[in-house]
Amino acid sequence: MNALEPLLPVLQTLEPFGLPAAALQGWYAYANQRQAARLAKHLEYELNLVHQKLSTRVNHAYLRSDAFQANVVQAVRAAEMAESEDKLRFIARALAGCILNFPVPQLDKFQTMRIVEGMSDRELRVFVEYFQLLDPIDPYTDAFPDDSHVTVAGLTRQEFMAALLGLEQLGLLTKERPLDKGSEWVIVSLQLRGGEGMVWTLTPLARQVATLSRLQGDE
Repeated sequence: MNALEPLLPVLQTLEPFGLPAAALQGWYAYANQRQAARLAKHLEYELNLVHQKLSTRVNHAYLRSDAFQANVVQAVRAAEMAESEDKLRFIARALAGCILNFPVPQLDKFQTMRIVEGMSDRELRVFVEYFQLLDPIDPYTDAFPDDSHVTVAGLTRQEFMAALLGLEQLGLLTKERPLDKGSEWVIVSLQLRGGEGMVWTLTPLARQVATLSRLQGDE
């Protein structure tokens, strides 16, 4: 059975932006249709936001490309492994982000969706919460000490650290010495947070994931 069937009515709402409704008839994917139906509900919400607030940023040429179809299939397959509504919501938000134009540097959407698919529910939760620990103006120049006692509510310190290591393996976080950041602000920030050793910092790939999913509140 075609796992894309639950998403087709939602995707048809993109016709005003240049996605031919007839083209959807040939789209197909093998995946869990029940999970795809759950994803469709979140995608409907995210596409409504696009219609209401982000319509001027839609990439019309991308919608007509084979790349968009590939990303939809990616999203459905990612949904197959999702254990929570939060993960499904994040996948839908990233897929909706795929249809938007972003400023340079250009996002590698296929790569980013592949990383989103690979994140466990716990890793996703820690990734989102990690942003709350950093400078809200520019989290990519900030860092957090790996020897602090911070964790996420509901997770043990061991579970939190395991998630950080998983995010490092996915290429979203990297561990380095604070002096390598070359910023006096970072060193002072670390001292205030009670850390003295290595620090966790976001990678360019983390920026891609955060940008595509509009993690920093860009509606």
